[in-house]
Amino acid sequence: MAETQAREGDIVIVGGYGHVGLNLARQLAPVYPGRVVLAGRSQTRADRAAAEIGYGSRGLWLDSAAGLAPSGAGTVIMCLDQFDPSFASDCLSSGMGYLEISADGRILDMVEALDPTAKRKGGAGLLDVGFAPGLSNLMARLLVESVEEVRQLDILVLLGVGDDHGTAALEWTLDKFDSEFIAYEDGLPQWFRAQRETRTVEVPGHRWPLMGVRFDFPEQRSLFRTLGVPTVSSWMVTMPPSVARSMRIAALAGGGELTRRPRSRKALLAMLERGSSGTDECGVMVQAADRDGRVSELAVIANDQSRLTGIATALFAAELIEGRVPAGVHHSDQVIDPRRLLGRLAAENPEIRILSTGANTITL
Repeated sequence: MAETQAREGDIVIVGGYGHVGLNLARQLAPVYPGRVVLAGRSQTRADRAAAEIGYGSRGLWLDSAAGLAPSGAGTVIMCLDQFDPSFASDCLSSGMGYLEISADGRILDMVEALDPTAKRKGGAGLLDVGFAPGLSNLMARLLVESVEEVRQLDILVLLGVGDDHGTAALEWTLDKFDSEFIAYEDGLPQWFRAQRETRTVEVPGHRWPLMGVRFDFPEQRSLFRTLGVPTVSSWMVTMPPSVARSMRIAALAGGGELTRRPRSRKALLAMLERGSSGTDECGVMVQAADRDGRVSELAVIANDQSRLTGIATALFAAELIEGRVPAGVHHSDQVIDPRRLLGRLAAENPEIRILSTGANTITL
């Protein structure tokens, strides 16, 4: 695929002083000194965060709801869930790079619909970046390229309750707690409800199998289209297993209603934000079954999901900044070399383990 020129100008992180934005800025600022701008509706918080990050980072007052692209930007990274596509449209119409980190399928669909505008105006949009979606997309593509005639993909997202996930991630989990969603089986769309279906998961380093519950991660729908695999499913594996069982019991007992009532939702969010004792282990596992049912697996295992997400998202952002994403709006697995990015991920931190097991051994 033809590469464009590297994108000059500021790297504007919208929501840059939030949990995700700060982790991302910590990764990007040393690589692109003097170019990282932390933007949001509080100039004071933006300036304070920029001073903490250093490397010539700057704060910027910006209300993305106004729908106007920031002047001087070459790349914009959206760390807020925004359901109005006007801001993304203006960035892409201005020829900017636009990285959408949301895991909300509705937002991803709205930005993907801007593909004709981006192609016409020279903007480049990148979707499915970070942890899951993101690493999961590239792992799925690598398996499909390495295994003959993949008929089924299972994406397993490992989350430890002892980790600091950030408010936005916790809000997303509450939104999806018992949501209804579509996934594809044998090429046909089927309706599912989160946490109603379970499966056992053999996780590297764990003596006993863990429980995975079917969950509404958005890449299970996009990968059906981009990779052409007829059956794609996503599963959440919460550690320790006692918490996973409690969450599922709550969902089956109608606890999802509490996540939709403002007062009880606020109380649940406050409880989750206080954290819990337990592991901060995290990871993504992708299993690919061929036409004979033989399974090959790739796994990325680490600790501290926030840090892993920051490292991964910075690597996706670098693909955009360095001109390796052409005009248009693309899912990451459509335009990024999985071996290159996963190899760079492993090189970033020796504690990040990338493992291959099963019928086919996958090398980076």
